[in-house]
Amino acid sequence: MKLSRRDALRAGGGLLAAGLAGCIEQRVTRRETRVETSTTWALNPGVGAELDGAAFGDYVDSMSDRYGDSGVWGTESETPDTVDTAYVQRLALSRETPADPGGSESSLNPDDVDPDAPLLYVDASVSVYEIGENRYRYWLWVAADAADDRLVRDIDLAMLSANVELRDGTVADSAQFSRSDGEATVSLGGAPSATFPLNETTESLETNSDRSRNGAFSAEWGGSVDGVQSLNGVLEESRTGDHDFFWTVGAAYQFDENV
Repeated sequence: MKLSRRDALRAGGGLLAAGLAGCIEQRVTRRETRVETSTTWALNPGVGAELDGAAFGDYVDSMSDRYGDSGVWGTESETPDTVDTAYVQRLALSRETPADPGGSESSLNPDDVDPDAPLLYVDASVSVYEIGENRYRYWLWVAADAADDRLVRDIDLAMLSANVELRDGTVADSAQFSRSDGEATVSLGGAPSATFPLNETTESLETNSDRSRNGAFSAEWGGSVDGVQSLNGVLEESRTGDHDFFWTVGAAYQFDENV
């Protein structure tokens, strides 16, 4: 059947509409996925995983090589002459998939975590310094690199946290963050203290302190960073016996995916 010009235009319009409808049905939707985890260790002299001053110094050097200005002591610091005790850990985050239950892997010996696994690694340390009779200061550090070459997808680091919960002592003091010109400083007016870099996409930087008997202290960074970010914190404890505390490190990353 011969179509008039008007009928032909109408038919063409119908085909065009059908083509557009097909494109709409095949649209790709992007979804933001967040992966978050934490790990807690109960630490006391009986655990047997603490580092002496020399071993901790070696660890500090290796983390400086890995994270640059975001290492244990940041860009500027005041460090005590001797360390009473120190612990370090590595936390690896993995996403839950149909083939993998996900979760985390953590060890107080960082070398125990597979160095080649395509997971986000979070490195952390807590070092304790005696500053007077029955007085101790805890220096907290945690860092991650969301641009690590091992990762198989582009991700943004979204959260870092460090927490100490005392089991036989009292939080006598703790430092708030002082922010200025892309940096944050934590100090109680003496060693240990330091300044560490903040990415411009930092959204939050908070501390919480419970100064009751067997109290707790926590520090948390939040934002969206496709590279290195670190976090420090410091608290002071009053106690008469050996150190005995829970140490928790947490982290989260996020990414966009097509669904």
